[in-house]
Amino acid sequence: MNPFKILLLIFLSFPILSEGEHPNHAIGESLLKISKRANLSDATISGNGYKAVALVGDVDGDNGPSTLGYIKNMQEVTKVLKARGVQVAEFYSPRTPWEQIKEAVKGANIVLYAGHGVGSNLTNSPYHQKYVGGFALKGKFVSNDEVENSLKPAPGAVVIFLGACFTAGNMAYDMGVIDAEETKHRISMYSAPFLKAGFQGYYATWAPWTAQSIVADLFTGKNYGGIYDTQTKLAEVTKLDHPEFSKGKLYYHKGLQEAKVIFDYAFAGNPNAKFSVTTTSEESKPSNNPDSLTPEEQNAKNNALIKAIYKKESNTALRLLNEGADPNTETKGWRILHLSVYFDLPELVKILLEKKADPNYQVDGYTALSLATAYGRTAIIPLLEAAGGTKSRAASSKPKPQ
Repeated sequence: MNPFKILLLIFLSFPILSEGEHPNHAIGESLLKISKRANLSDATISGNGYKAVALVGDVDGDNGPSTLGYIKNMQEVTKVLKARGVQVAEFYSPRTPWEQIKEAVKGANIVLYAGHGVGSNLTNSPYHQKYVGGFALKGKFVSNDEVENSLKPAPGAVVIFLGACFTAGNMAYDMGVIDAEETKHRISMYSAPFLKAGFQGYYATWAPWTAQSIVADLFTGKNYGGIYDTQTKLAEVTKLDHPEFSKGKLYYHKGLQEAKVIFDYAFAGNPNAKFSVTTTSEESKPSNNPDSLTPEEQNAKNNALIKAIYKKESNTALRLLNEGADPNTETKGWRILHLSVYFDLPELVKILLEKKADPNYQVDGYTALSLATAYGRTAIIPLLEAAGGTKSRAASSKPKPQ
């Protein structure tokens, strides 16, 4: 199957910047499931002590199929990180509060974004963009200036864009229209604020399986340029000095689909940078995980934690958390915080929140607070409220774990 035939890019209809008809399907809505992607690189570096932030912007409304498609794709990508022991904070539309996101990005090693890309010209061919950049969150446009001046990532951090127009070159309307010079201009303008903010790697891809492979390769000791190279044909890649960041490089991929030239995969930053045991700072390491765990040890701790909660063994669960189990461990779509609410384990809920479990992650449309309210967990509700938990608009009948 030609993967391009099932790709449909979307982009931001931002009233200040543009008007007109826009595609209304997410890039991931009809793509092959990420779970079918094989041969991810085995980790040689533990993700223990690394932090990631995953963002999905508003695409077509809170419960729109495109928004949900992006969220599903992002959740599959974050599974790769969690399997390597990375602590992941997730902000999915409509819950994308900018102040909380900025706080989460402090000391983060990886930031991922899926959703609309932002440009100033969506209607006039040949579609030269005077402005591109930023995030399109629910009710909030994050500008290049805000990116450069507000985000404080860890040394050596990377940002990865998934399915956002302009970030890798093309948008939906200008495939076969723009040239290499316009592509360089767009990637340069989109990436420069992140590099100036301290990120050393910027990746942009149309395909969710490429994003999955990139995050897996980050934990193999490969440098950022080498990771980019493994996902494309080098004969189709142009490598340049970055026009807006003197210390950086800029790579872009030029392909051909149905006689149209497309630009769909990009890198910017320091190609020689890489993750290592020294990439994370002491302050970015989870307080519940003082010792380094291998990916196998991390998975074992997480699986044991799940079993302990199903058995309602709070003391065992607490010990595992102190030994490095992930407080955001997930099983069959359920976070352990939700399981602790369901099984009415208030002491464990308290510990999980202290260990930075995400109180606003949703399971079948329910945040932990909504679930606690639905099941009448009166001892748990105030704990979640004190931790900043919010009620969601539930999308189904009361869920039960499998």
